[in-house]
Amino acid sequence: MNQSIFLQVRDPSGEVRYLKFKEFPVSIGTSYVDAQGLRDTQLSAAALVVESREAWILKSTQPGTLIEVGDLRFPAIEIPFEIPLKVADTEIIFFLRDPRKPLASDSLESKWLTRAPEGIKLLHELKKSSQTKLSIYLFGETGTGKEVLAEQIHAWSERVAGPFIAINCGALAASLAESELFGHIKGAYTGASRDRTGAFLQAHHGTLFLDEVGDLPTELQVKLLRFLECGEIRPVGSDRLLRADVRVICATHKPLLKLVEEGKFRQDLYYRLASITVDIPSLNARPEDIKVLSTRFAKEGGKTISESTMKKLQGNHWAGNVRELRHALERACGIAGPRETILNEEHFNFLAQHREGLNFAEKIVPGICKLRDMEKVLMLRALKASNGNRTRASALLGIARSTLFDMMKRYRIVGPRSVYRVEEESI
Repeated sequence: MNQSIFLQVRDPSGEVRYLKFKEFPVSIGTSYVDAQGLRDTQLSAAALVVESREAWILKSTQPGTLIEVGDLRFPAIEIPFEIPLKVADTEIIFFLRDPRKPLASDSLESKWLTRAPEGIKLLHELKKSSQTKLSIYLFGETGTGKEVLAEQIHAWSERVAGPFIAINCGALAASLAESELFGHIKGAYTGASRDRTGAFLQAHHGTLFLDEVGDLPTELQVKLLRFLECGEIRPVGSDRLLRADVRVICATHKPLLKLVEEGKFRQDLYYRLASITVDIPSLNARPEDIKVLSTRFAKEGGKTISESTMKKLQGNHWAGNVRELRHALERACGIAGPRETILNEEHFNFLAQHREGLNFAEKIVPGICKLRDMEKVLMLRALKASNGNRTRASALLGIARSTLFDMMKRYRIVGPRSVYRVEEESI
């Protein structure tokens, strides 16, 4: 194979570098680390070997060293190009092209509107994942647009010609959930006056989106696992097995892994559903998108938004994310009435006055202090507001993620997620 390979490496510090290879196999081991200066000593012990085939085959030659794909870990795995892999604390991605050069056909046009770096990165990852056969698990707060993203994955996949069926598992009545998903035959129970095709058969050759999959009863989790393993469906009341070809995308607003730890969700099912896990950032972590979405929603109502009002919207804490923002714009348009075309601050008086996110400066105790101390205060509050997510914290502060890492090191800010502190100092 004469084609070059490109390797993107994201170090534990957040620094991203690119390496180019022309020969196979590519061996990533101690000598590789010494030559390239990778920071992660655990990666040097991994000694991964990458062979050229239809997909990359990564093998860990050191006992106890596992390769992470989403929330799953393997001693060896075959995986398509451009899927992020994690070994120890280092993320690696293999490309058959230079990832720094955008493709003219690499369009990210999507119904899930975003201009934020986090959102654009998410769409890139989903577009690559959509072209695989792996199950995808979307995790995000209520109102972040999980169903919109699931439908976009379907539109980017090879199943686009097939149906897209969405089911909210949390809204299914316990007595009817099995019938809704797997169907039933006439006479299966009282009121079953005719055969019913369930969601899995409706989605044949397409995609089934299971929102709030964590709410499924245990007995249905067993049937879902059976389907994922062999594609078999048994309608309620039937002794005949049916088969369907369906790609499953699932979502929750609470961590599914936590439900597994609490014994409320099957661990084996989690592994089948979460081959690729995508964490959707909240709207508060994407201030650029508040402006984009507000402008779109106002335009749908025949309105525009004044500059001062837009700043107020960007400073508001949107607990309900995009869903809450849309409702606020629809309500403001109604308050403005048909004669006013510009939305002003008075049209949003119903919004709560408490602000989070970008308005850290308003909460600092008045008085004069050193700039160094001020920066530490802002960083600690950003990390606390983002629950320890350093990508979101850097977005709130308006700085690059790598800059945040450098400042944390400079000011000796340490600690686990959401409990950061200044080492041997107090603020």
